[in-house]
Amino acid sequence: MSEEAVIFEWDPRFETGLEEMDRQHRSLVGLINSLGSVLLSDSFSPDGLDRILEQLEEFADTHFACEESLMAKLDDRSGLDFRSASHSDFLARIGEARLNSGERPLQAAASLLSFLLRWLLLHISDTDRAFPGKSPEAGCGNDSAARLDLILPAMNRLFDILASRSEALDVSRKKLEQEALARQRAEIEFHKLSSAVSHSPMCILVTDSKGIIEYVNPKFTELTGYSFEEAIGKKPSLLASGMVARELYREMWKTISSGQEWRGEFVNRKRNGELYWDQASISPVFDSGGKITHYVSIQENITESRIASEHLRQQKEFSDVIINSLPGIFYMLDQKGNIVRVNRQFPEVLGRSEAELLGTNALDLFVGEDRIVIEKRIAEVFEQGDSRVEANLQVGNGRSIPYYFTGHRTMIDGKIYLVGLGTDITDRRVLEKQLLEQARTDMLTGLPNRRHFMELAESECERANRYGGPLSLMMIDLDGFKHINDTHGHQAGDQALAAFAEACRKTIRVNDIPGRIGGEEFAVILPETDGKRAFEVAERLRRAIAARIVKAGQDASFGFTASIGIATRADDSELDRLIAEADRALYSAKSTGKNRTVLFRRQPAS
Repeated sequence: MSEEAVIFEWDPRFETGLEEMDRQHRSLVGLINSLGSVLLSDSFSPDGLDRILEQLEEFADTHFACEESLMAKLDDRSGLDFRSASHSDFLARIGEARLNSGERPLQAAASLLSFLLRWLLLHISDTDRAFPGKSPEAGCGNDSAARLDLILPAMNRLFDILASRSEALDVSRKKLEQEALARQRAEIEFHKLSSAVSHSPMCILVTDSKGIIEYVNPKFTELTGYSFEEAIGKKPSLLASGMVARELYREMWKTISSGQEWRGEFVNRKRNGELYWDQASISPVFDSGGKITHYVSIQENITESRIASEHLRQQKEFSDVIINSLPGIFYMLDQKGNIVRVNRQFPEVLGRSEAELLGTNALDLFVGEDRIVIEKRIAEVFEQGDSRVEANLQVGNGRSIPYYFTGHRTMIDGKIYLVGLGTDITDRRVLEKQLLEQARTDMLTGLPNRRHFMELAESECERANRYGGPLSLMMIDLDGFKHINDTHGHQAGDQALAAFAEACRKTIRVNDIPGRIGGEEFAVILPETDGKRAFEVAERLRRAIAARIVKAGQDASFGFTASIGIATRADDSELDRLIAEADRALYSAKSTGKNRTVLFRRQPAS
């Protein structure tokens, strides 16, 4: 209500004939109506009630002093005592209303209004008539009906007010109960949230929209060493270490000031100067109008994990230095044979990138028999712990490189792996081949030596016996070789031997196998060759030898000849038999004039 309510209307019968007294009574009527307006107001305020109570107290001081002064002049002791008691009752009710105005302001106002109506009527009609100057026609005296006629309309209006306010109070009560319940629930949730924040293992920091710290939880003070009081009112830059790029801070502020969440890491500094790492999540808080009022930062101390990560990084860096300095290719395989780690040399050898190589199955780098062997060796490592093998590594474009591979079983983080090293053995293979050639070859003539020739001849003899093909053997001896050494020197003799080997290589067929048996004695095995064809080859060789001229110094030169004996394989002939028969034919050639070819002929069985 905006207009002042009229609870009690002034009636001429209230006139006492005393102007000052009547003015004060009208003032009280005004206060009663003001109190009624407060009760009827939709926006009831305890402050409004307090102001009326103050005005009632001021009224009581003025009016009661005036009355008691008049009564003293009348020298009416009993009347003075009665009025003093009435005044005390008035003041007591004002005090009671003030006492109740804090917790039950509406009830206090309604009760006081009812009291004031009764007090005013009784006070005016029963006491004020006693003052001299009162007109006999004025007032209602002791007429109870007249008195009721005056108070009844006021009481009815009061009851209407109380009824309307009761309904409003009931609505307000229900609303207050709902609000109280909601507040209670909110307080419970707040208590839970507050407890969670207080006991959170995360650092929680709340700032206003300008970044001024308004709250930090106990974990923050425990971690940073700054007390609650030291942090409040400061900016989070209190923790700045000087090791974070300004660009990161600018990015953070740009993100959160635009209303978005920001996540990132900081290197901060504690109160004691110690550094620590924070993983932070910073979110803006909005009011009902969508305006940012605060920022909440939840920070996790990740120092230990960062230190562990850094330690692992250093370990990996150290291990990378080691494996990259190894004289070969390093590899680590999982139990499926997939490559999970390599050194720098491995992809360089293959001509691939490391990314392409990781995840590749090791078997895909081998072909044929090598792939089968490698598969067995990998299984052997995981079963027995160690293995080693030689195989050709496919390096692309159809090329392969011989490697010596090792494998060792190991466990890392609870998983089993194979680690090993591959060494390029190309040079060793070449050396081995050279050594093998040296072991098999006569250094002077370049022909197979006796041991190697005998191995080759034995193999050809076995093959001929197995398949039933023809096979012939020539035994050759240089004629007059001792005379050459004695006349021209051993160097000339060596030249003669080399000249024979050269003539032999140029004359005999590709499949024929020559060899130096010893001294000036040689042999040639002729696969798939019968006696007639062998004789033709031998004669061609003999003539080529006889045509050779060897220089012995600046002016001297000489020629030489050779005698040749031939034997041909009979059924299941052994090599020793062939050699013996060819030797007999050679002896015959030597004893019948030299520079001849003789074919051994077997006598028919008798």
